[in-house]
Amino acid sequence: MYRALMFCFCLLFTQFAHTAIYYWVDHQGQTHYGQQPPLDKSINVQKIAVSTNSSVDPTQQQQSIQDSANKIAESNAERKAARDKLQQQADENRRRNENCDASKKKLAELDYGGNRLYKDAEGNYSRLTDEDRNNQREQLNDFINKNCR
Repeated sequence: MYRALMFCFCLLFTQFAHTAIYYWVDHQGQTHYGQQPPLDKSINVQKIAVSTNSSVDPTQQQQSIQDSANKIAESNAERKAARDKLQQQADENRRRNENCDASKKKLAELDYGGNRLYKDAEGNYSRLTDEDRNNQREQLNDFINKNCR
């Protein structure tokens, strides 16, 4: 938005800028043109006025500025959408890594934990049978193979 305003300001400023070209012939007879008159005051200098004729209709110019502002807003919206998508992917990757770490930890506990007591949802403690332990091991291995790299 700031750039668009600066662009508009520069366009407005150039409308009011006065341009002059100076014409003179030096002592050797060479013709010179310049934006500043020569420092030697004995040389006859003629000022050539340059007028900037604006052929752009003000409504057309306003529409052009509005189009530029719309393009900038559209570009900003696209960048925000891309940034949001990257943030969502980063969050998803973080969750996946946390689930993988938890699954690997649980698998290690099953393999090396011996015949431990496990607490169920109601708060009761029980030991896993070999069949239950193998089923959990298979489920964890499947989850790790599918979701972890």
